[in-house]
Amino acid sequence: MATIEQLKGKFSTGVSRADRFRVFLPPEFGVSGETVNALCRAVNIPGRQIITNERTIGMMTQKMPYGFLSEDVNLTFLLTQDYSMRTYFENWQRKIIGFDTYEVAYKSDYAKDVIIQQLNHKDESVVYSCKLIKAFPSTMNAIELGDENQNQLVQLNVQLSYTVWEPA
Repeated sequence: MATIEQLKGKFSTGVSRADRFRVFLPPEFGVSGETVNALCRAVNIPGRQIITNERTIGMMTQKMPYGFLSEDVNLTFLLTQDYSMRTYFENWQRKIIGFDTYEVAYKSDYAKDVIIQQLNHKDESVVYSCKLIKAFPSTMNAIELGDENQNQLVQLNVQLSYTVWEPA
């Protein structure tokens, strides 16, 4: 069991704060990095699950790994009057599927790397960084409008799918 002094030593550099982060999206769909980080309200750093099958040898059954799964990444953006972030993701989705032609592009044409960084709350240095390799927006959620939403900010939720992630 850890002593108080050991715990104090572990936290001597501080505790990570969830409100300090930065996201780098590909610029070719029409929005700058400064805009993304000013409007991005939330993002999640992906996890990873080792998938297993049970294997029995003799009388002993044990789980054996055979692969892994990664969850999609969710982002939430504030929308400005010009809907620049929605337009950005619409443009990216148009690169994936031609909504007028119904043709799907090759993944190499639309999948781009995305970087998510956790920042130090004191000096904005990078504490942790991960790269989503070959990411693309698989879901852009509907925007709810209505009389009961008076004085509420409009937000856009987007889900990114990707091939794999790695620490960057």
